[in-house]
Amino acid sequence: MFKLEENTSSHYNNYKASTMKIAHINNTSGIASVIAEQQRREGHDVDVFVFNDTVFKQFGGSKLNYWSPLDRWKLFRRLRGYDVWHYHYPYGSLKRSLEKRKSDKIYLKHYHGNDLRDRHEGDFCLVSTPDLLRYAPNGRWLPSPIDLMEIGATSEELVSANNKVKQESTIIKVAHYPYYKNYSSFDYYSDVLFRLHEEKKCEVTSVLHQPHLQALRIMASSDIIIGKILPDVGWFGKFELEGMALGKPVIAYVSEELYEKYKPPIYRTTKDTFRKDLETLIEDRLERKRLTSEGPKYVRANHSVEAVVKTVMICYH
Repeated sequence: MFKLEENTSSHYNNYKASTMKIAHINNTSGIASVIAEQQRREGHDVDVFVFNDTVFKQFGGSKLNYWSPLDRWKLFRRLRGYDVWHYHYPYGSLKRSLEKRKSDKIYLKHYHGNDLRDRHEGDFCLVSTPDLLRYAPNGRWLPSPIDLMEIGATSEELVSANNKVKQESTIIKVAHYPYYKNYSSFDYYSDVLFRLHEEKKCEVTSVLHQPHLQALRIMASSDIIIGKILPDVGWFGKFELEGMALGKPVIAYVSEELYEKYKPPIYRTTKDTFRKDLETLIEDRLERKRLTSEGPKYVRANHSVEAVVKTVMICYH
């Protein structure tokens, strides 16, 4: 799925030794943090600026209050010192302000969802999910990066503890990120999960507003990851990918078109069949075993942070 062009490595090696000063602006799903950490490993000077307290608590970064005139002044003053402005979720007044000031900077827009969906972007840009390419004809899909070293450390930390717990409990544990808390029309889950929990068919744990490491621990101690059902999107994000990397079966909605093109190891469901599909997955040990095996291989092949950052650095040039 994710393949660098044949000449990518030679271009990358030509400038890998040169240090760049890079600003990531916004941190959607912590993707900027993952990219930034790998860029630092490669010798670059990198900062991540965030404007949301929840994102800051989950993923860290340098937090500023964008609605404060003083903090806005500090942000634009600090940004003058960077070679690259890697702008995540370009939207609204911040986008307009940056584009007025970007003349001598490498300026890369990186769209993540509703910042682009049902709009149009004519410039070269990055998009985090393949469905967004229809709105950015000159864009490039950058698969969301997963830090496999962090995933590996989390898995090893919990192996022995998980084995002890599993000896004591036979109920399937599912981890769920209730992203729809403020959008009740997207809640295709709560009734189903409550009923299955009451019927003791599964034990449900919510992963919401947790520090990233704690969220990974919850996922690593679960048997199944319940991903997003977004009929208008038809793809999945970093949460589901981390579940795969941890060797967990993931159930989510993937459109027919994107599934046929990319074949991700997802147990597919829809808003209308979610209960039946989840019950089937809970009961189907062989299918869970297959997904447990295929998920990490898929992430290593298509979402390793090293390969993703290699592409990002080429896009800067």
